[in-house]
Amino acid sequence: MSTEKKLSKIDTLQAIRAFASIAVMLFHGTQIIHERLNYLFLNNFFIAGFSGVDIFFVLSGFIILYTSNSNSIDSSIFLKKRFIRIYPIYWLVTLLLVIAFFISPSTENAHKGDLYTILGSITLFPQKDYVIGVAWTLTYEVIFYLFFAFTYFRKPRYLFYGFTIWITSILITFFLKLDTNYHIFKTLLDPVILNFAFGCIIAFVYKRFTNETHGIWYFWIGLIFFTLSWLFYYQLKLDSSDLLDSDISRVYLFGLPAAVLIFGSLYLKNNVPKWLVYLGDASYSLYLVHGTVLSILIKIIIKFNLSSQFINFYGALSLFVTTLILSCCFYSFIEKNLIKLIKSYA
Repeated sequence: MSTEKKLSKIDTLQAIRAFASIAVMLFHGTQIIHERLNYLFLNNFFIAGFSGVDIFFVLSGFIILYTSNSNSIDSSIFLKKRFIRIYPIYWLVTLLLVIAFFISPSTENAHKGDLYTILGSITLFPQKDYVIGVAWTLTYEVIFYLFFAFTYFRKPRYLFYGFTIWITSILITFFLKLDTNYHIFKTLLDPVILNFAFGCIIAFVYKRFTNETHGIWYFWIGLIFFTLSWLFYYQLKLDSSDLLDSDISRVYLFGLPAAVLIFGSLYLKNNVPKWLVYLGDASYSLYLVHGTVLSILIKIIIKFNLSSQFINFYGALSLFVTTLILSCCFYSFIEKNLIKLIKSYA
């Protein structure tokens, strides 16, 4: 496979990552604007935007397995690279939010001043609350990285055996409705972990069928089913239904279509616009800071009595665009430079 062709395939995944992060931003942003400005953007159309997380998990499973070689790297090097990618910028944002809380404490964010919550957030240990709301997803990422490191780099087939045991345990726990009072076990047995397995499966298949003639059809099939799942879920919520609210529902509603879509995207030959690749690169920063940025913008709006200017489609849209721009600035000026600095000493 040529370098140019490989780069193009990575770019398609970055584009998908961009859309996933924006979907999550619109999901949380719609909630925040509704709670604080009493305006419901597009009648809550982005209520299924949480599915961006399922896309992230499938992407992680695919990228980690596809880019790893058990013969040329060991688990310690792998974990070091993952640590640098996840923790430094996450710690910085966590620290800033903790400092902001102690400067201006509030009952709503009292957990940000709790020592155990702070320590659990720093380590990404499974817990109920985190300083950064979306950090719970990073806990799953870290668990997957550890699992991958201690199976695949010993013997690749151990990854298969490990996932078989893990997924079987998850399904037994879910269908028998077994419960536990320990949050760590709830996390380890959450069906959403199946999304990582889907990613690993498509990496395994793609390595063996790199030049699949009809591979592009998987992209359109995945996109169609993902869209239909989104519309179906949206309609259920319009009807105030609590159906499909279980953790396993999001796996077959969004995780499976995402896996098919991502698999098909690997065969796309169209060039991806540079701005879309950039948004994919900036997706982690956007993911971490979008809620904070939007909350600050709304506080400024309320302080200057400008709420009436933003309780409409264009006002809300301007808040989302501004949040996106500021998050990208955070990526360009802070995340990129911080990672570059750490790598120079690593």
